[in-house]
Amino acid sequence: MTSLQSLLQDPYTRRRTVAIIVALILTALVPLADTLLPAGWSSVLLAAGVLLLMATLLMLARPGSSGGIDPRQSDGSNRRGAGLLLYLSPVILLNLVYPLVSPAMAAVDVGGVQLTLVVLASSITVPWLAQAACLPAYRAIGDLMAERDMAAITRRFCTTWPAMFVQSLPLVVVFALPLWLATRWSLPALATYAALCALHLLFVQSLILANVGERRGLWAVAWVAYAAALFAAPTIWWLPPLLGTLTQVAAMGRGLVAVRLARRLDARHFSADLVRGLLLGAVLWADKFVLFLVTDGDFQVVIVFLAMLPAVIAYNYYFVNLAPRVDRAVATLHRTIAEEPLTVLAARSKRLSRTVDRAILSTGAVGMILTLVVVLLLEGIQPVNVLLAVSVGVASWAFMILTLLSYELDYIGEKVLPQVLGGIHVALCAAAFLLVGVVQGSAGAVLAYGSLVVADLVLVAVAWVLYKRHWTQPEYTLFWRHATSW
Repeated sequence: MTSLQSLLQDPYTRRRTVAIIVALILTALVPLADTLLPAGWSSVLLAAGVLLLMATLLMLARPGSSGGIDPRQSDGSNRRGAGLLLYLSPVILLNLVYPLVSPAMAAVDVGGVQLTLVVLASSITVPWLAQAACLPAYRAIGDLMAERDMAAITRRFCTTWPAMFVQSLPLVVVFALPLWLATRWSLPALATYAALCALHLLFVQSLILANVGERRGLWAVAWVAYAAALFAAPTIWWLPPLLGTLTQVAAMGRGLVAVRLARRLDARHFSADLVRGLLLGAVLWADKFVLFLVTDGDFQVVIVFLAMLPAVIAYNYYFVNLAPRVDRAVATLHRTIAEEPLTVLAARSKRLSRTVDRAILSTGAVGMILTLVVVLLLEGIQPVNVLLAVSVGVASWAFMILTLLSYELDYIGEKVLPQVLGGIHVALCAAAFLLVGVVQGSAGAVLAYGSLVVADLVLVAVAWVLYKRHWTQPEYTLFWRHATSW
């Protein structure tokens, strides 16, 4: 009951909750438009989608709109807007370039498999693989991140990067083996897939410093180089990740003298981080990988990726615009625990809890409204696929919210619960796609994703209760619980 009251007592969270519910209902009703509305309304829905998109973008750009913070405290909103745009550069650039180069890729055969399929398999794998492969780096540099000394962070990263990359390579086998069992690709095709995954693993690890240092321009430079290589030479499959990596290596400068080739990271901690990353990343990315395995890559790629785009944008919006506020609020609480009386601690603790609630609900509102936008646009342009877009879009929204709640649980020190939620989600994905049978076509995919919507909304409710249990009194979970356990 307390978990539900937190959604209604604060006017800001109440408005965001209502926005999520209304957008969800409207999204579910869009496929009925052709039945309920007279002919010619598709253009009206298309116009409504465009207007709603513009309104959402304006809301995101408005100072103080994201997080319920006083506009006077939300300095640098234009900079954050530009930062979000730069951070979304891979989403923007790759969605522009891939449709242009797909015909050239499709004309190339790799061991009896179209290069397009091999690249698609890699593109679906890498986001999930990256979540696991990058997590050990944050353990290596974690004690330096509070000071934000990028020179020291770069040296530490360069010291551990070669070992981290080599010890992460078995992850490629973890994904390649089920791919081979499902598709029976030839050895050349499978080797190309594995090499692509390994090169992208190197690339995403090279981006860690740009991410930690919030160097959005450097991040965008890497993706511009990647997209340019892809556009100029789409059949030279190894060039884009390699060129993108080189832009980041060049930026490391003197830190490269710290590179150590013989160093090996602690195997127990490293393996634990890999498993943790795989289970945390599974919530947002496992469904696409399982979908590829079940269908051999023969599914509505454009519709699926377009429908998941709102969740991806909202997820990035959280980490660029809202997560820094949560970090500052946590740092303030730590200082209060050390320096202020208990009367002040209670107020700061309540403020932190409210800040995190608002961040999650703001992200949820952005994601659900953008999902409605995509569905409205598709109803106006390609109504035959709108039901698939609704099921994939709403499911992806649920995956994104579950990922954020898992992240907050992990952030506050509950390492096991998020992994359990991720494991349950993977099992549900496998059951949905294998039992429903996506091989039946788009109708099967709609049914599979629809069943995942129901199952994951239950997981979201469970995760929300667990999240509120730990974040309602964050000072206890962050500090007092550990102090009293001695």
